Amino acid sequence: MFAQIRRLGAVAAFIACALLLAGCGNSNTHFAAAARSSAPKMTVVAIGDSIMRGNGLSPAQAWPALVAASNNWSLTNLACDGAGFVALGVANQCGSDFSGLVAKAASLHPALILISGSSNDLGVDDGLLGAQTDAVVTALRSAIPTATIVGISTVWNDTDAPHQIADINTQVRDAVKQAGGVYLDIGQPLTGHADWLQSDDVHPTAEGQEVLAMAIDGAIRGANLTLGG
Repeated sequence: MFAQIRRLGAVAAFIACALLLAGCGNSNTHFAAAARSSAPKMTVVAIGDSIMRGNGLSPAQAWPALVAASNNWSLTNLACDGAGFVALGVANQCGSDFSGLVAKAASLHPALILISGSSNDLGVDDGLLGAQTDAVVTALRSAIPTATIVGISTVWNDTDAPHQIADINTQVRDAVKQAGGVYLDIGQPLTGHADWLQSDDVHPTAEGQEVLAMAIDGAIRGANLTLGG
């Protein structure tokens, strides 16, 4: 599992350690063992933007699919290009902000919901964005009361993140915790690595998605969340 991770070498291992991720140093073995499990699969839904969707790559190369495969999850990735808590996604995918994905998520009866802040919301008034973030997470909790909601910090590129990214993360953290969920701050694993980004300097390459998968999987395990497999 994650064959390309082996090519990242010591740099990726350092990132995993620096972020206090679980399984540092033997992540390949751990992931492979999890993927072979025959335990019943847990139903998981992911809500996010084009980075979560794996824009420019195959669906199987996006970090949610990588993490799902390593944990024996049954995943539906509802991430939508251009979408955010306020920003509208592209019409041929969702044509809405994250609120428009709640009903679809609820219809899948997930045990776990992954939702991330998005740089698509940069420039939106903080008051409006905070209110909409609360509304989306509250709607998820109301529609799927038994699900574990996991908020994930916003992924930026290889440069220093704009100040508002921290504000977006705070809003997601507060909304998710208010709903009884778990917030995971994975830092910025892509910082300083333009080679882990596609030519648009926004969307991760396959290797960049693997780095994100390592970070997020480690954070999920570190939070002692219930995992399939």
